[in-house]
Amino acid sequence: MAIAGGHRFPITFDELFPEGFFVLSVERASEYVEGKSPRPAVDKVTGLPVWLAQGTDPSAKGRNTGQVVKIASEYQPVPPETLAGTPFRPAVFEGLKVTPYVRDGWIAYTVWADRMLSPNTATRGSRKADNGTTAA
Repeated sequence: MAIAGGHRFPITFDELFPEGFFVLSVERASEYVEGKSPRPAVDKVTGLPVWLAQGTDPSAKGRNTGQVVKIASEYQPVPPETLAGTPFRPAVFEGLKVTPYVRDGWIAYTVWADRMLSPNTATRGSRKADNGTTAA
């Protein structure tokens, strides 16, 4: 049995981000093709626009705590509000999946999510709540 390239393997939020995730920005992803101008990225699975939730993973060790989570959505996902008195925007992702690939001899992965939620609206364990992807 073979697994097709680009397969997205399910993973829970707590497995991937045991100490949480803090959103820094959300922007439209670009697709780059050699010799051509960049264009807005579209998810090959759903056909929807791809958005990048850029943030930090406090459980990451070393210098690189940056992480990007891709979300395919018709509308730009809106990050949760900041924690009072801080610049931090904690977020929880629903429907997390990872797609592994090899780059320069190292195994890396792309993280995909169905939705971005505030930890206040996410339910513990299943992480299911409102869709969290309202228009900006």
